[in-house]
Amino acid sequence: MAQNYKDLADVTVTFNDGEIKTYRINAGPSIGGFLAREANANGVLSLWNRDQSFGIPLTNIRDWAINPVPVVQDEPEQSDGQA
Repeated sequence: MAQNYKDLADVTVTFNDGEIKTYRINAGPSIGGFLAREANANGVLSLWNRDQSFGIPLTNIRDWAINPVPVVQDEPEQSDGQA
């Protein structure tokens, strides 16, 4: 089973014009409910990470989704049997 980072998530936003952008945030995907409630209350989807913050007006968004970020483990090097 794939492991995911507990403190990272990708938020994929589809804008009304069809443009799709993905924002990496410093929070797990379980923050999705909080983001939805805050966006509904304020009219802005607020996203943040350690370096940046983004505020996207809901009137510009068709839909958005939050997904876990998988931990990528290095594959063992394959040997071709030659030295």
